[in-house]
Amino acid sequence: MRLPTPARGAALFAGAAVMVAAAAPVAFAGGPISASAATAVPTASASDPIVTPVAAAVIPGPIDVDIHGKVQSNVSTVRIDFAPGDTTGWHSHPGPVFVQVVSGQITLRHAAHGQCLSDVVPAGHGFFEKPGAVHVADNDRQDAAVVYATFVLPLGAPPEVSAPVPAACR
Repeated sequence: MRLPTPARGAALFAGAAVMVAAAAPVAFAGGPISASAATAVPTASASDPIVTPVAAAVIPGPIDVDIHGKVQSNVSTVRIDFAPGDTTGWHSHPGPVFVQVVSGQITLRHAAHGQCLSDVVPAGHGFFEKPGAVHVADNDRQDAAVVYATFVLPLGAPPEVSAPVPAACR
């Protein structure tokens, strides 16, 4: 079930707030967050902020991340619920996106080297989407899937831009 683009864009960012805060170091008690730590109990001391992991994923590397920190950006993290049969439609993003699959699994497709490539991404895993990379994410399973996506977007840019199906994927 593909929602029309304006509704998808609005739904994607419904409830997501853009926050600007002063940079401050944050200590993660117990070290790095693992995929199993997403369900851990928050920890704190008298002088540390409370850190509550909500999602963690293994993203295959290497990842070529290019974030231009010299200009302001909108950074938003959203939850996307995929019912069985849901699709994002073919699209790209104007900025980098980190995606974590927290339940179920989704199928990610994109064209590369004249071929249509398809990867099934299960819960506990994720992927990185480069700005401008055309792709589609589908839930072609019988169970729902949930992903969290963190967008780093230029000011005023939409979260996604619809794109035609690449020739290799037709």
